Amino acid sequence: MHTTANQPSRANSDISSNSSVFFSRLALFITVVVFGGFILNWIVNPGQFERLTLWIGLHGSFSAAWYLLLLNQLHLSRSGNIAAHRRWGKLSVALFIAILFTGVMMTLGLYERLVGFGVFDPSDASARVMAGGLIGGTFLQWAIFGILYVLGVLNVRAPAHHKRFMLAAAIQMMPEGLNRLTHALALPGSSMLVIMLLVYSSIMMYDWKTDRRLHWSTLVSLALFIFLAASIYTVFRTQAWGDWVVHVLSGTY
Repeated sequence: MHTTANQPSRANSDISSNSSVFFSRLALFITVVVFGGFILNWIVNPGQFERLTLWIGLHGSFSAAWYLLLLNQLHLSRSGNIAAHRRWGKLSVALFIAILFTGVMMTLGLYERLVGFGVFDPSDASARVMAGGLIGGTFLQWAIFGILYVLGVLNVRAPAHHKRFMLAAAIQMMPEGLNRLTHALALPGSSMLVIMLLVYSSIMMYDWKTDRRLHWSTLVSLALFIFLAASIYTVFRTQAWGDWVVHVLSGTY
């Protein structure tokens, strides 16, 4: 009777431990890919350093801190140090706000520079489409990042969903490093979304392997990613969208 009574407790402990190991390794993989994309891009294109701006530097620093905090939080959760996990978790709020603000300022700054270089010439219809794609895809990426983070906070008392939403928020930030990685390796642009889909697929496979079902937090995160990918290849490539974006940002056309 004593052994039987303890079996569920040990089983739950094992499941929780395996979950922490899986998510920790996946978070480490994501971090290595993102950091590796920046490092490889700097090695292949050292001239990129000359294009650094204040907003790019701040945004990069805050984003790097986010990934390091994610790894730390998963480590604290895995070791059972919940008090420290909660204390460090408060830092994520400041990083979240800083990442969104600097991300928007960085993107708007990039748009202005490309307009100045003539790449986003407001009088060129095809340039307006490209500008619409940049602004639409980037801003929607940040919006979904925000949604996932808020969902993670709201589910802080449900560890299974909390971890999935926070990891999904990290996945949502991958394009910054993946974009540079795919360019450095001369991979097609679509490969960035394919890699992100593979990361989501690994979570789905883990859900099915451990629970024989997909957690609703996984499905919501995947649905938001699919919405982003679909928008990038449909709405954000239309002339009407590009014209509207340029009109709002430049007050022309």
